[in-house]
This record gives sequence, structure tokens and C-alpha cells, in this order.
Amino acid sequence: MSSLEPFRFLHTGDLHLDSPLEGLSAQAPPDVLAVLRSATIDAWRNVVRTALDERVDFVVVAGDVFEVESPTLLGQTRFRDGLGELASAGIASFVVHGNHDPLDGRAWAPSLEFPAAVHRFGTGAGESAPVVRDGREIARIHGRSYPRSAVTENYAAAFRAEPAAPFSVGLLHTNVGDQPGHHNYAPCSAADLRASGMDYWALGHIHQPGQVLADPPAWYCGIPQGRDPGELGAHGCYVVDVDAARRVTPRFVATDVVRWQPVEVSIAGLPDDEALARACREAVGSALDGADGRSLVIRLRLSGRGPLHAHLARHGYPGDLRELLNEETAGMRPFGWVESVRDVTRSEIDIGVRRDAPDFVGDFLRTVAAARRSGRTTDPEEHERWDAALRGAIAPLFEESQRGRKFLAASRPTDEALSGDLLDDAEALGLDLLLAAEEDR
Repeated sequence: MSSLEPFRFLHTGDLHLDSPLEGLSAQAPPDVLAVLRSATIDAWRNVVRTALDERVDFVVVAGDVFEVESPTLLGQTRFRDGLGELASAGIASFVVHGNHDPLDGRAWAPSLEFPAAVHRFGTGAGESAPVVRDGREIARIHGRSYPRSAVTENYAAAFRAEPAAPFSVGLLHTNVGDQPGHHNYAPCSAADLRASGMDYWALGHIHQPGQVLADPPAWYCGIPQGRDPGELGAHGCYVVDVDAARRVTPRFVATDVVRWQPVEVSIAGLPDDEALARACREAVGSALDGADGRSLVIRLRLSGRGPLHAHLARHGYPGDLRELLNEETAGMRPFGWVESVRDVTRSEIDIGVRRDAPDFVGDFLRTVAAARRSGRTTDPEEHERWDAALRGAIAPLFEESQRGRKFLAASRPTDEALSGDLLDDAEALGLDLLLAAEEDR
């Protein structure tokens, strides 16, 4: 195989411009809210800046530029302007459409004129476009867009590299291997990707960046800006170097503006409210120190056993703590905004000792322990017995109640939750009530 002219390109996608950051309340102060509302567009600006700073030869966009089929004028304009900046620097762009921005929607209505250096792929199979540098083709991009939001056809199976192409890139919005938690649009397998003859697969649709295959190299670029608590960690794009021996080296570059960050603080050993507030401030500060200069939306979880558990049970305590922490950090940049405080603390008792006690509390704790073990047992009869008991406990709410069946069907807990988190919460609540009853006697 002949040697190749080395080149560099940027792989991005799933911009979801104009998409709100989900799960946020209107309680955010105006300056924080302004950052959150513009985060996806600012992340796109960072993608463009990365392409310019890295002096890439071209950019590929793997679908879902917009969140909805009828995006705002601002979102469309910012996307077009970013492509214009790239074109002015001599950088060509190649774009496919995904399930959020299909060609039958209004996301691509001809109201704005795109630069000539932008190639938008149609819906037909076999379309390709050359990447030309100094009059010579250095790569060929193969892509196919969605004609509608729900595509169930295997698009990747029809991709074939052209033998004369110096380097072939497959650009597609797809779910490889039916990854859970994502719609199975344009489904394909690793075998389909290998059979195509592509030298690199630039994939979109899965929001977590990472490698799918090593041979040929196939990568999901992820989303440039995480939008909800399920999209934790750094998000960005890949700068991909291709050398003369056709070796491919993708390098992740973070482009996000703000990140979701769970923070946990244990009340164990904390004697009073002031100590808890101090521990929370330190935890928020530590999270910001590790955020690469990004702002954080923090979900604070209070855990552990200690005397403060009774304090936290007071009406409004988590909300008051959240307000105090946010007052202390107001105006900081980058900010660490505490979006919520969840109390999962427990009473300060020796569970082991109380579980062995020959009293009602001991019976209760031993019963919970047996139910918890049932989730890990290899005895099918024991598992079925406890599964039936736990299911029976929630049946009045989820099955026997007409309103419950109607409005709570989607919230019905799984077997894992019943013998896990929900059982833990039930144990804590029951223990608190029993201990309180003991004190009142």
C-alpha cells in the first residue's frame, strides 16, 4: 500500500444546539442560568476554536446538530457562522443528519446559506466527497443522512471504500451493537464496520466518547456539552492525526463549558451543623479544583451515620443548606452551583449490635438482612419467596390502585432496586421510626 500524505481532522457530532440542560430548576441565579442556557452553543464555539488552533485539514460532524427538527434562528445561525469561520481558514466541513435533525424536518430549511466548503450528505447510499489539499485528494468521506427521525435500516452495511481513495472515512449516526439506553437507530454490527473497508469510522449518536473498534479505528465523538446528570465527566471532540503509514491517532479535547458533578459528604465524625457546612464547602472546592477550569452543577449527597442525622430530618434542612452554600459561592467563576442536596444519612447506632438483639428492632433488622441476601442467593426458592414478598409490599400502590397503575407504571421499581436502594431506604425509615418509638416509651 502506498504511503500517504499525513493530515489531521476533527471529529465531532451530537451538538444538540439550543438543547436545555435537563433537570435544572428556575432557582438558579441569573448569572448561572445564563451560562447554562448558552452552554451548547458555547461548546460548539469551542469545537470551532479547537479546529482552528489545531490547524486541522477538515471537520466531520456525525449528526444531531440540533435538538429539535425546528431549531431556533440563533442556533442555526451560530452553527452556520462556525462553519463559516472554518471555511474562511480553508477548512472544509462534512455533515450528516441524525434522528434529531432529519432531512424531512425543518432544521435544514434553505433559510440560511451555508459556505461552499460545507458538504451536507443526502439520504442515498453510496455518496462520497473528496477532501482536497493543495490540489490533491488526501481523503474521501462517505456519509449518509437520515430522511426521517426513526431509521431502522442498517446503513453501515452499504458503505464501501473506493479502492482509488487515499484514505476512507465513514461518517454515520448509528447504534453499533444495540448499545442500551439509546434508540437503536441505523443499527449495525462491528462486522458491518469491518466489511466496509473504511480506514476510520466517525460515529455519532452515543453521547459518551470512546472507541468501538481498533481495526478499523471506530470512535464515538460523544456530545460536546453534557446536558443532564446522566452525562457526567468531560465532553468534547476528537482531533485525529493520520501519518504516512496510515496510522490513526485520535486525541480527545474537552470543549464543554459546565459539567455535572455528584459530590458526597459523610456526616460520620461531624459534631454539629457548622462542621457539616465546612465539610460541604471543602468538598465543593475540591470538585472545582479537579474540573479543569469548568463550572460545575453539583448534586450533593449527604451519607453516613452520625448525630447529625436527626438534624437533617428537620423540615427544610437540605434546602437551607443548599441555599447557604450557594450564597457563599455566588459570583464565583468558574462556579460550583449546588443544584440539589439529598439526605441518605442514617442514625448513629451499631447496626450489628442491634441486629443481634432479641427485641423487635433486632427482628426488623434481621428480616431486612434476609431480604437483602435474597438478591444475591443461588437458591431459587428463597429468591422467589422474597421477591414475592417485596412485590406484594408495593402491590397496593402499583397494582391494586387504579391511579397507581395509570400514573406510576413508568416508575415501577426493578427487582434490583427492590432488593437494593429501596430496601436500604425502607430499612433507614423503619429504623428511625422504631428508635423514635423506643425513646417515647
